[in-house]
Amino acid sequence: MTRTERSAFPRAVMRDRSLSKSGLEKSLRKEGGGAHNWGRLEDEWEHQTMEDDVREDDERFSTSGDAADKVAPMIPSPSMTEEELEAAKQFRKHAFKKGQIDLASIARTSNAVSSSPPKATIASDTSSNASA
Repeated sequence: MTRTERSAFPRAVMRDRSLSKSGLEKSLRKEGGGAHNWGRLEDEWEHQTMEDDVREDDERFSTSGDAADKVAPMIPSPSMTEEELEAAKQFRKHAFKKGQIDLASIARTSNAVSSSPPKATIASDTSSNASA
């Protein structure tokens, strides 16, 4: 095999092509565990059993006291009275005029200004047929 002009340079001649370019030894083998199989499978199994033990402990402790500790959460009433709606609208109208802005209060009163579009009423065909 002949050398090209480029491979005749001193640096190319001195370079040992038998050395690994990645810096790892050729004898180093992957063991099949972890990211890109560089870890050990024993470590993976140990990690999995530890996760299972923690999960079992959580399930055991969570089921023992849940029935007595659970309290029905308070569900806010979705409907507001007319006075509450009017007060909320007034609050929102003047909310930015104050020095401080309370976003939580503004969010609580968003119910007052939200309105669904009115339901479309379909004209009945009986009234148009009666006049014809």
